Amino acid sequence: MTTSQTDANPGASDGLSIERWSATSGSDRGSRASLVLHGGGHRWRAHADGNGAVDALMRAVDDALAPLLGEGIALVAYDVHAQGPGHETKGSVTVSIRSRSDDDGPVYPGEFVSENILEASVGAYVDALNALLVDTGVDIAAAVPAPGSTDTHETDPEHRTGAKDRIMSAYNN
Repeated sequence: MTTSQTDANPGASDGLSIERWSATSGSDRGSRASLVLHGGGHRWRAHADGNGAVDALMRAVDDALAPLLGEGIALVAYDVHAQGPGHETKGSVTVSIRSRSDDDGPVYPGEFVSENILEASVGAYVDALNALLVDTGVDIAAAVPAPGSTDTHETDPEHRTGAKDRIMSAYNN
């Protein structure tokens, strides 16, 4: 699953926004997610494994933003609520986070609504992170994504230049 989130979160231009994400999960395999966040004139990329798709997405956000987050983030609460009856209803996800470096520190809420619960989950998490970053005075424009986990991953479309040719040549040999 992949989505662009330019119109879905109107306040995103003030902080971090989700450019695209993908997640895979299944009963016979682990969960994996990759994403690209945009903010402060930078792209923050990462991929991560988790115990489910939501966990993998949140870990990918943490990995991408590691240069900004210090000791990391603790998820305090995660709630999902249907906006109405039926399978086509939107889901509202609310989360609460706090800095791992301050167990008694402030809790930052985030909320996002989407027909896709994975999108709503990662959107709410990024919404809460934006509140934390603003409150703690982190300037995302001055921060630079660290090399390594934020480099382009092989599943990122920007990394796939020539991928089709390499695959076809493997079959033709």
